[in-house]
Amino acid sequence: MRALTVRQPYADAIIWGAKRCENRSRPLPAAHLGTTILIHAGKEPHASKVTAAHLGRNHAPDARGAIIGTAVLVSSHQASADCCSRWGMNGFWH
Repeated sequence: MRALTVRQPYADAIIWGAKRCENRSRPLPAAHLGTTILIHAGKEPHASKVTAAHLGRNHAPDARGAIIGTAVLVSSHQASADCCSRWGMNGFWH
């Protein structure tokens, strides 16, 4: 099974369902669509100052360096200025 490493607090947000996309510099291979992946919380926090409260949670487990859940890869496309998600970063794949 494949895993995706995501820095906190975004890894938790994916597991809670608050964050439904993840931005990457390259597209997802078509063979991976429809598969379940492990969500791995990276050891280092994200450089932003976002907290669990910003993501709609009063408290977050904030696990680091561990598998914290699973997600299903449903699609992959390049984000644009009028992206389908508030999480989509222009020019990146999500």
